[in-house]
Amino acid sequence: MPAARHAAEIEPQSLPPKSRLTLVLGLLGSLLCYLAHPPAGISVLAWLGPTPWLLLARLPRLPGRRPYLMLWFAGMAFWLAAIQWIRLPYWANIFGLFLLAAYLGAYLPVFVGLTRVAVHRLHVPLWIAAPIVWTGLEWLRARLFTGFLMASLAHTQVGHPRVIQIADLFGEYGVTFLIMLVAASIGAALPLDWISTPQDSEPGRPRPRRLKLRPLLPAAVALSAAFAYGQWRLHQDAAIAKTQAEGGVGPTIALIQSDMHADWKGTPERDAKVMEQLHALSLQAVKESKQPVDLVVWPETMYRDPFTMIDATNGPPAGMFDAAGLDATRRDLAAKAAELGAAILVGVDRYVAVNDQTTRDESGRPVGYRIDGYNSSALVDKSGVLVGTYDKMHLLPFGEFIPLVDWLPFLRGYSPITGRAIPGALTEPLALDELKLSVNICYETVLPHLIRRQFVHAIRETSTTPDVMVNLTNDAWYWGSSELDMHLASGVFRAVEMRTPLVVAANRGLSAHVDSMGRIVQVTERNQPATLVASVRLPTRRGAYPSLFARYGDWPALGSLICCMVLAVIGWRR
Repeated sequence: MPAARHAAEIEPQSLPPKSRLTLVLGLLGSLLCYLAHPPAGISVLAWLGPTPWLLLARLPRLPGRRPYLMLWFAGMAFWLAAIQWIRLPYWANIFGLFLLAAYLGAYLPVFVGLTRVAVHRLHVPLWIAAPIVWTGLEWLRARLFTGFLMASLAHTQVGHPRVIQIADLFGEYGVTFLIMLVAASIGAALPLDWISTPQDSEPGRPRPRRLKLRPLLPAAVALSAAFAYGQWRLHQDAAIAKTQAEGGVGPTIALIQSDMHADWKGTPERDAKVMEQLHALSLQAVKESKQPVDLVVWPETMYRDPFTMIDATNGPPAGMFDAAGLDATRRDLAAKAAELGAAILVGVDRYVAVNDQTTRDESGRPVGYRIDGYNSSALVDKSGVLVGTYDKMHLLPFGEFIPLVDWLPFLRGYSPITGRAIPGALTEPLALDELKLSVNICYETVLPHLIRRQFVHAIRETSTTPDVMVNLTNDAWYWGSSELDMHLASGVFRAVEMRTPLVVAANRGLSAHVDSMGRIVQVTERNQPATLVASVRLPTRRGAYPSLFARYGDWPALGSLICCMVLAVIGWRR
């Protein structure tokens, strides 16, 4: 936050030191933005929510002794409310919630500080300065400390397909840019006399006392262009859908949702019970489907028996293991696929034996191998053949790994849900006959660059473009809270960015079918067992890359971050 601190030095302290205007406007903006997100979900407020922050950016002088500290409090308040569900998995997570909110809250004072540098030092119009700064910081938020992009401004618009179609050009960052541009135009049009004193007026300039219409022009142009593009894409898709309907439909995928509580995992009796429930629901979905089911999908880690393998290139001799035990999971999955008459994709804990002469047993003798654990998925076709596996690449801190645990061993006891998984590697799509599946697990749909990387790898390394994205997740940790809505909103944007349909199998919800336009075609209720049979319409491809965003990535957002860095240097050097 050095740039924010030094940006404050451009104004002398002329307002009363005890003024709380900065805090009040900061909290007002946080409240409006919070209400735009689930659970309230008043999406129109996203276009207005940042306006109080932008009025502060316009003021020649920020009120109060420590205005940027007040903005940090306001930013922290937003995050404490928006992601309060972080506390739900375990009582100690309340500390993690405050730590995460404190980090994320720091983006608000940095945003206001850098925007003030652009507006007051470089005389950049607010309507262009604010969206550039905000988008650059969003790019950073998606990557720093493993990345966290939930509750972005763009996610508030998932119920408005015309608005979000520009994500196939610029990613969700483009929608965020648009929202902030509109908010900044409104902020530039509003008079300042109601929040400023005579000392706040710039020398030689009277304080504006009425609404100015000219600053609203950029918002009108940008909104018109975005709506026109969105309408064109939706009209184009409708024409393609009509043509495809005459030639048949795509794959039929059955999504199976259990109602297993996350804290039940690890109890053999309950593991057996949820496996029985999922199998029964799978049989029900296949029986009740109007079309033959091509694929049955179980959520993340819901296949409770471990899947143990020997590394194909660097594994110990197979004779060191019980052959029947190694093949038990594959045989069970093959039996289930045969009974269902369909391929089956399950979330499973996968363990791989790898040569390692440093591993020792309890007596200190060399074992000769180690066991690597993955949060994984396995696909078996209806003939019983193991098609392949996908291992989760983006692991959750304190959920699947513990940061700095080698230096701070006491952290092992922080949370009972902490696993010891290692990240997987990029793999080719899982092929089910001609159908190419791009599988991702849990919060991997939250990060646009990770999903894009999967597509780019498939296109460049295997010359194939995935037909369907499949997300396996276990959101039962969050007890039906707004986390489920925020997670699904992230998936909606991945579908638009990649112009590829997405199906989600989620333990306790929300399981869903999202088409390539980002429309939620079907979605289950939360906190109950359910089946969702989706007739997935495959997109018509005109090239290897499904969209401009897939081909070129998020370089406009990266360019915005570079602008932020330049503004930070200018603010630092005064």
